[in-house]
Amino acid sequence: MAIFNGTIYSKTLNMDTCLTVVLPQDSRKYRGVEPYRDGVVASEKPKTLILLHGLSDNHNAWAQRTSILRYAEDYGIAVVIPEVQRSFYQNMKNGPNYFDYINDELPELVSDMFHLSIAPEDLFLAGLSMGGYGVLACGLTYPERYQGIGVFSAVCDLRSVVLDETFAGRKELQGWLKDRPAIFGEDIEYPESMDVYTLIDNLDLSRPVPRIYMACGTEDFLYEQNVELKNYISNYDLDFAYEEWPGIHEWAFWDVAIQKVMQRFLLDQQ
Repeated sequence: MAIFNGTIYSKTLNMDTCLTVVLPQDSRKYRGVEPYRDGVVASEKPKTLILLHGLSDNHNAWAQRTSILRYAEDYGIAVVIPEVQRSFYQNMKNGPNYFDYINDELPELVSDMFHLSIAPEDLFLAGLSMGGYGVLACGLTYPERYQGIGVFSAVCDLRSVVLDETFAGRKELQGWLKDRPAIFGEDIEYPESMDVYTLIDNLDLSRPVPRIYMACGTEDFLYEQNVELKNYISNYDLDFAYEEWPGIHEWAFWDVAIQKVMQRFLLDQQ
């Protein structure tokens, strides 16, 4: 694999921003090992996975805390990990438009710079915690753009994070109460259009909708939110899979989850 870890200029954000990109290089053939997993075929333009970080992370977290480089090499896919600070993937009231950056500018940038495919059949989105919410917000707002979305230990109930002072003040959210006015304004205006349940209800099922994979640990503090959303999505005729296994809100769980989502989206047909 090859890895780019640096900065790019974003017109949407009006500033330089950090970015990690993992690129297939098929290095194993030089070590006498068969390239890729059975069923993976190399293409001139690699498929692309945009991988979103959590509230306390940055663009380096996935590469530092999981074996995502090895998994990307196994599946011959490029992995793009952007930086969004603690924005909750929103167009902030008092800050940059991170939602527009992730959805509109970033795919075109990496396609041009790194020769990646961002065609709907080749573009995937996954993320954890705050990034799991970001995946749902992006993938359900623009369902026609993504082949599949992977949602791990997600904040599924945005309302509780924005409006519930007790929940928003939990130690797991690490000072989130201070971030809300920058994102949602001094009066904390709840963005109904960005509510996950609203986005699901508004899906046009006569048009393409991405495959959805969700996973959450049974001891995760967001477990009940994930189960509630799983039950809600199950009422719709979607290509949807949910898995749970013992685990808390931590990287050992997400390291397994990212392998499962790659297996499901890149190899499994069912």
